Parts: sequence; structure tokens; C-alpha cells
Amino acid sequence: PAAYTRLMDARAASFDAAVVGRGAVGAAAALGLSQSGLKVGWIGPATRPAPESEGWDARVFALSPGTRELLRGLRVWDAMPGARIAPVYDMRVHAGPGADAPELHLDAYSGHVDALSWIVENRTLARTLDDALRFAGVASLDDAVAALQVDEGPTGGATLSLASGRTVAAKLVVAADGADSTLRGLAGIEPRVRDYGQRGVVANFDTTLPHGDTAYQWFGPELGWLALLPLPPGSPERGRASMVWSAPEALAAELLALSPEALAARVAEASHGTLGAMTTITPAQAFPLRLIRVPRLIAPRMVLVGDAAHAMHPLAGQGMNVGFGDVAELLAVLRGREFYRDLGDPLLWRRYERARREAVSLMQYATDGLQRAFGPLPGPLVGLRDLGWRGVASSDWLRRRMIAQAAR
Repeated sequence: PAAYTRLMDARAASFDAAVVGRGAVGAAAALGLSQSGLKVGWIGPATRPAPESEGWDARVFALSPGTRELLRGLRVWDAMPGARIAPVYDMRVHAGPGADAPELHLDAYSGHVDALSWIVENRTLARTLDDALRFAGVASLDDAVAALQVDEGPTGGATLSLASGRTVAAKLVVAADGADSTLRGLAGIEPRVRDYGQRGVVANFDTTLPHGDTAYQWFGPELGWLALLPLPPGSPERGRASMVWSAPEALAAELLALSPEALAARVAEASHGTLGAMTTITPAQAFPLRLIRVPRLIAPRMVLVGDAAHAMHPLAGQGMNVGFGDVAELLAVLRGREFYRDLGDPLLWRRYERARREAVSLMQYATDGLQRAFGPLPGPLVGLRDLGWRGVASSDWLRRRMIAQAAR
């Protein structure tokens, strides 16, 4: 639209809300705010994901039922190509590297949900959100934030100075600019960071055996966390899977140095041949794993969402879902805003902070606790850990509670 172009070229622009961050969480926040009737600016270095015809994206997300409902409400879920989405009906988690390690079995039927999750490629999700934002007429500014100035008064606002020299004024700023958030630093919020000494190594494989819509995990002190997630199969007789291997640094470097053939053989061996012989179809990539906690989720005229607000170990595949949970709560608070309350009123956004604090902390403590428990431990504690794991794996009630928590 012509208005879209004019806002792109203007040296100064004014919005009700400015969302900073080009990831899926930022895009969903910008779309939801726009659909709520606000004038929205979406800021960040622009990248257009490659089309699906160019193969498979090695980075995938396991989206929960709660996330699916949010994306349906934004009219995004049904716009994604169904042939690129794989449901997960079962999950089998092995607490130990051996083929006979104790198994935790979670299934959608027992949890009374349609599916435990749906595996979606990063670029499929990003392209669909990007198309929806273009259709909604959200102003997109291909730029980076350099400075922030805030007027906390009832008629004030925030002013963002961009790297290009442009300025953006907004009543509310949503920081969705990732784990190394520039806006979080400009707001004076200091995160507490714990480096896990691991990297998440990701790649996709064709397999000789079908996955049966099942996700698999194996973990142990030397192994780290190895997950094989189902992708839409290439044929009924064969399978296709996405690997996420949360590997200690030395092992991650070793995996990244392997040839495609050697990597496929290594993964097939580590997964005990569960999916048969494997063929690498995307190069291995890696990203650092960190735990990030922040003392506050809000600042004057600013709300933190996604990785800017929290980061956690990916062993449960919930990081993206927690970020989308932030967006859902952001929009819920906005829907409940009294007509007389300014968009940047701190009393309004304390409701968001109170609502998200418990959910975020619970998931962070759970994932961090599991990572610690199945890392190196003194001998006497190993037996206690294994006994506790067997108790969890054999309890129908606990398994149902785990599914209910993950489905949010």
C-alpha cells in the first residue's frame, strides 16, 4: 500500500506501539497489536525467509496447543502449508544413553489433547507471519535501534533513535529483540545469565523407517540431550526427522566437523537405530545454550517478550511456546484495558508482569533442574535421580500433569 511506502521512507514516524524484533514472537506481537486496532511499527533488520521449495529448514519449533490457538486467533495457523507441518502424537524420553534406559512415554490420547505439539519450520512460520503483517498494513522499518528516550508522563511516550538517523515515537515499545536485547540494556534491565557450556546442533535427515508421528529423546552426562522430531515424510515407507542435539562444547565441535555421511551415521548410532539408517538432508548448524533471567519484565513504556524476557534450555522444546505465551498475555491485558488508561500506563503492564512471572519461572526451573539432574552428579545422587525418574515415568497422574503444562 502507498501508506506502507511513505512510512518506510519517512525520517520520523509516530505509532501507538513499536515492536522491535524480527523473530516469530515479535511478528506475532506486531500482528496482534495491529488487529487490536493500534497503529503499529515493526522495527528490525529485515530478512525474507527462503521459500519452502528450496528444501527444509534445519531450525524447527515444537508448537504447543496453546500456541496453535494464539496463531489461529491471529489467522496465521490455517495459512501455513499443511504439508510442512508434522503433528506429534507420542513422545518417548529415555533417561540414559543405553537402549534399555528407563522410558517416559507421553501421548496425546492420555493427555486429552489433539496432539502434544506440531513441528513447524522456522522459515514457514516466519514467511506466514510476514505475509500477514504485509496484508494488515503494518509499517515495517528495516533498521536497528541505537538509542531510547522515555517521557513517563501521562501524555508522554518513547522515542527510538534508529541507526539510519530516523526516529520513531510510540506510546508503548515491545522489546522482542532476542536474548542479547539492545532495548533491555537501554532500559537498564540487567539479566542474570548462566552459560550451559553446550550448543544446540540442528540438522534434518531422511530415514529408512517411519517415525509414526513420535518424538524421541535420549539424555545423559556425556551425551547431552538428543531429540529426533518428526517431519512430514518423504514417502509412506520412509521417514524424515529433525535433530536437536544439545551437546557439550567438545561434542558439538566434533559433530559440526563431521561429513554429512558421518553425521548421519553418528546420529543413527546415538539413537540406537530407532529410525533406521539416516541420510543428512540439511547441513548441521549450532547455537549457544544459555539460561537468562531478568529482574523485571517491564520498564517505563516498555514490555519485554520472548527471548528478551527469558531464555531456557531447549530440552523440553518450550522456549518458543513461552514466548508466544507472552504475546497471548500482552494481547489479553490490552483487551482488558480501561478506556481511560494510557497505553503506556505502568499499572496496566504490571498485570502482564504478574501473569507471566510464575509461568516463565516454572518452565525455567523445570528445564534447568532437569539439565542439572542429568548432568554430571556424585555417585550417591545418581541412584536417587534414577529412582525419582522411574517414579515419574510410572505415574499416570504425573504424566498427565506434564502434558497439561506443556499444552499451554
